[in-house]
This record gives sequence, C-alpha cells and structure tokens, in this order.
Amino acid sequence: MASKCDAAFEALLEADPVELAGRGDSDLAAHVRECERCGAVAANLLAGQEQLAAALLELWPRTDVAAALQSVHERGRRRLAWERVSRWGPVAAAAAIAAAMVLQALPAARMVPGDRVPAVSQAEPLLEAPSGQNVMVFETRDRSAKVIWFN
Repeated sequence: MASKCDAAFEALLEADPVELAGRGDSDLAAHVRECERCGAVAANLLAGQEQLAAALLELWPRTDVAAALQSVHERGRRRLAWERVSRWGPVAAAAAIAAAMVLQALPAARMVPGDRVPAVSQAEPLLEAPSGQNVMVFETRDRSAKVIWFN
C-alpha cells in the first residue's frame, strides 16, 4: 500500500479537482476514496485551491475594460504632455533669454517717421590681400584699433 500511496502523492499534485474529490473512474480517484491518508491530503489540496480561488477573486479588477482603457489613454496623454514640456522647455527658455539679450543690446534711440538716414560712405580699403591669400579685418570697440588676420 505504501508504494501505491507514494505514487498517488505524486499524482495528487497534478490531479484535477474532480479526482481530488474522489469522483470519477480513474485509478487516482478510486485510491482517494479508499485510502484515508491520501483522501485527507486530497481534501487539503482542494481546500487550498478554494482559498486561492477566493483570494484571486478579491484581486479581480473592479472596473470594466472600457474604463481601464480610458484611464490608460488619459495617463499616456498626460505623460506625453509632460515629455513635450521637459524636452522643449529648456529650448524655449534659452530662446527667451537670447531674445531678451538681443533686445537689450539694441540701441535705445529709435527712428521715427521723418528722420533722415545718413548716407553710407564708401571708404577706401584698408589693405589689399596678397595674391593667393585671404585677409579678414576685425573692428574693435576702440575705433582706433583694428585686427587684421592673414590666411
């Protein structure tokens, strides 16, 4: 009987609830009905399965599928909006700072209608570049000094 119970213990772990209850025509169901020890183990396994099923029912979603999908869609929309702000926010801030700096650097005097625009004078070149070379002239804030770059 012990070897039959050893084999039954292994089979009980994979048995259907019907066999654990001792119903059916299988050898395992017949052994559970006849053997008191294996019947008690089968009853414990059935009770554990019922407790697990009850616990899983408590975890079951309390909302329908449409409401869950709507919630996920709204969360995704909020996340995308935040990603846009976090991605483009620094760029917008830098552009605003640059615009403020440019506006601050503009001369204070503005032209009004009727003001005369001074004529652009044609100045003589400061120097001529030697053949095959480039020259760049940089003006400094001090109008009396110029930087000349030969390349």
